[in-house]
Amino acid sequence: MASPKKPSPEPSKASGTSPTLVPRGLRIEAAASYSGLSPFFVEELIRNGTLPAIGGPGSGVCAAYVVLREHLDDYLTELGEAAAERAEQRRKERAA
Repeated sequence: MASPKKPSPEPSKASGTSPTLVPRGLRIEAAASYSGLSPFFVEELIRNGTLPAIGGPGSGVCAAYVVLREHLDDYLTELGEAAAERAEQRRKERAA
């Protein structure tokens, strides 16, 4: 009689493999993809100082801008809160 199949180990726990790393820093294209914003808009946010970024031209760190995921999350949270406030204001205006 055949023995029952044992479940195979999870990929991140399998021998000889390393866990998938989620980058903390995102270049402009990845930050845009993560946030749903356009790459142009993300770069504008960096250039006007709204979104902090590491590196960039002339920084001496790296040529590409790198945005920390938590800074992007904070910015998106602020955008969401502002959008909710505007929606509430519009709702009040329509009810009046």
